[in-house]
Amino acid sequence: MALQQGDTGSQVEQLQMQLEKLGYNVGRFNPNFGPLLDEIVKAFQAESGLLVDGVVGDRTQTALDLAVAGITLPTRVSPPPVSPSGDFTTGNWSEWRIVTQGGLNTRSGPGFEFPVETTLPGGSLVTRHPNYTNSVQGDRTGKPWLVISNQGIAQFIRANNKFVEPDIQS
Repeated sequence: MALQQGDTGSQVEQLQMQLEKLGYNVGRFNPNFGPLLDEIVKAFQAESGLLVDGVVGDRTQTALDLAVAGITLPTRVSPPPVSPSGDFTTGNWSEWRIVTQGGLNTRSGPGFEFPVETTLPGGSLVTRHPNYTNSVQGDRTGKPWLVISNQGIAQFIRANNKFVEPDIQS
């Protein structure tokens, strides 16, 4: 069965998970095949040399399955690198500590345009969200956001050493 914009259900979430594993910024997983997912599917199709129509039919699904199967994850985790501006470029650490004294806002997506969902107090420990292979997602300006698990749902915090640091005891 083909998937396309307007479809809903668990198959749409599985599609988002596959695309996220391949490095596409899908935001929070949800059961709706909306305009953003349509753009991402078309980008994948273009990069894979497929017909670019936004429909996930047999050929697109096979290409996704093969691409995901070809991913190899590192066996040893080292502390995440920090850019000169203090940004973490990867989130390959299991626990992070909030270092801002006044706390840190979590958002429903990667970027300041997404609504604040909660504020975590300074010193809090947060964990990466287990469903995201790429635990750092870029916002529209290219700034990195860490996908964390808070109260069982994915939330996003700015991945910069002004706000968070890897917890060295994890």
